[in-house]
Amino acid sequence: MELLELPVKFEEFRKEVNQRFDEIDRRFDEVDKKFEEVDKRLEKLEIGQEEIKERQDKMEEILKRHEISIQELKGWQLEHKVFINICSYLGSYIGIRKCKIKDKSELLEELDEYVEKGIISEEEENDVIELDLIVSGILKETKEEVYVAIEISYKIGNYDIERVIRRKEILEKVYKKKVIPLIIGKEISNKLKSKLKKLNVEFVLVKD
Repeated sequence: MELLELPVKFEEFRKEVNQRFDEIDRRFDEVDKKFEEVDKRLEKLEIGQEEIKERQDKMEEILKRHEISIQELKGWQLEHKVFINICSYLGSYIGIRKCKIKDKSELLEELDEYVEKGIISEEEENDVIELDLIVSGILKETKEEVYVAIEISYKIGNYDIERVIRRKEILEKVYKKKVIPLIIGKEISNKLKSKLKKLNVEFVLVKD
């Protein structure tokens, strides 16, 4: 009897096994679909991150442009204020009287002559003509005629110091008179204040 039932039982077992394998296949299909959904979400996330990065880069670029524009605007405003008030600044801070701003075209003609005479080089001429202002006047303490080589910079830095000293030395070769190096700005570090004093470079901080 048991032998007769074996085929039936085996068939039932086979069907059950097949059903279980079908179930396993179905679950694997579901897992595959879920992985596909995860992959799609990851792709969207990556695309989203790329878009965010692009927007951040664009925003940083815009901010940099605005920052540069604002810095330039501040620089122009400072230069305008200094040009208007330069004789007042020189009188108050350095003691210069009979202040006279040197005309750039007049200066260039003078420098051309000194280049021809071999007193200064063309490179030195091109360098000194880039000074923001050159002013002549009488020093109140000594009554001597002096020149003031002036650099204007919103935030005073090492480059401004090197530049004004170099150009001051060129002007001394030209005029054979005392030339006072001066930097006018709005901001300066304490470290650079000390450096300016050691180098005998005058500085003025313009107030709002």
